[in-house]
Amino acid sequence: MAKSTSSSSPRKPTSSRGPSPPVRLYLTGYNLVSAGLWAYVLYRAVEHMAGADGYTGLKEWAGWQGTGETLAKRASGSFDAFGQTVKWIQTAAILEAVHAATGLVRSPLGTTVAQITSRLMLVWGVGELFPEVARSPVYLSMVTAWSFAEIIRYSHYVAGLAGVKVSALEWLRYTAFYVLYPLGAGSEAVLLLKSAGPAKAAYGALAGAWVYFVVCAWPPSLAVMMKYMHSQRRKHVGGASRSSVSSAANKAATPVKAAVKDITSAVSEANVLDATATETPARSTRSRAKKQ
Repeated sequence: MAKSTSSSSPRKPTSSRGPSPPVRLYLTGYNLVSAGLWAYVLYRAVEHMAGADGYTGLKEWAGWQGTGETLAKRASGSFDAFGQTVKWIQTAAILEAVHAATGLVRSPLGTTVAQITSRLMLVWGVGELFPEVARSPVYLSMVTAWSFAEIIRYSHYVAGLAGVKVSALEWLRYTAFYVLYPLGAGSEAVLLLKSAGPAKAAYGALAGAWVYFVVCAWPPSLAVMMKYMHSQRRKHVGGASRSSVSSAANKAATPVKAAVKDITSAVSEANVLDATATETPARSTRSRAKKQ
């Protein structure tokens, strides 16, 4: 499935100095190469769909084939055109499990292994065992979603390792998943579902049932990933700014209460007597004269 939590960003160290220079250099190189490889896959996909690698057949060459039919045939031929490239590039992502296991990155090992395994299941389990299933237009949509997601993800990690925040890249990292994750995971589920029949025919009913079981795990897994990425988006893109604006608006809308005047200090027996004497001096004088 599309990756969310697994990464090759450095583990946050206890000191403020960050990862050591060799670790930083290695992770930067790994992420740069990975982004470049997935960019190459995307280029191959575009090149293939544009027809730069040849005609789909005699009908297209003769000009008797419509655009829709041409695109459908080219999409169906994506696996044959660059499937092996995708297989080995995705297999190289096993290094991310090594990074998590050795503590080079802060990714949980279990989550990282699960995400890598799910993709290896597609490129090795479906692509190698049932190539007729991979010769589907859905393979193209899956690889396209993977390519965009990985280019954005690895580029984001490179910027983080360099200590640079690119606003556009930050926005893409925490927004594009709304489209890419459902597209990628949905395409994966369709290919797995298509492989259930061939798996049953080749390896028995238990193999077919296992494929159906795995497919059933895709929707809840996608829901968890989407929820996690949505929370990350609120944190990195819109959460802080919205909360500050809301706080400022609430503060502006709250009326300022006037300070309550403390009258207890002004009210005492001596003050009252003095005030009375001041206000009625004549009466006080006459009273004292009569007493005398």
